[in-house]
Amino acid sequence: MSNNTPVGAELLYTLSSAITKNTFTTQAAISGVLGTNTVCALPAGWLLADSPNPIGRSLKLDIAGTIATTSAATFAGALGMDPTAGTINQGITTSGALAPTAAITCPFRLEAIYTCTAYLTSTATFQVNGTWKVESVASGGVPTTSAQTSGFSGTHTGIDPRVANYIEFFGTWSASAAGNTTTIQQMLLWGLN
Repeated sequence: MSNNTPVGAELLYTLSSAITKNTFTTQAAISGVLGTNTVCALPAGWLLADSPNPIGRSLKLDIAGTIATTSAATFAGALGMDPTAGTINQGITTSGALAPTAAITCPFRLEAIYTCTAYLTSTATFQVNGTWKVESVASGGVPTTSAQTSGFSGTHTGIDPRVANYIEFFGTWSASAAGNTTTIQQMLLWGLN
């Protein structure tokens, strides 16, 4: 931190225990809606906290886990930001038709930066850019050049900054099978400034 501004990076959310979701073929929230985890949220009023001008305030979302399929199914991921947990409004697609290596539990990583690009008292816009990467081998396996990586970008508009807004990872499998699993082991949301 340079100490040029009064606001430094802070951890706003961390996942308390791993979440596994499987056997779903309609878009479903994966992060924070199962078990005893709280759902990742941008706190009400965060854009104005310690900052007279919220435009340019940024967040960093890091999600890491594993993904597996036994049915050669494909997976499509998306990010949502909404005042209602488990609801995806203005979803941002992180990957389309990702095909994890069949019968191998592969590590994945999603990184996204959210920046406030427009602000009024009751509405804000966030530009979101990031990377989604899924390895083609199991954790600790021999490195290959065939990891699947995609960049993504989009906007969340009409966000009410006066209320808490849930930032969640959603997914859809192309086929239902008990072996189609998505597990999130770490999820962190950082307020960068």
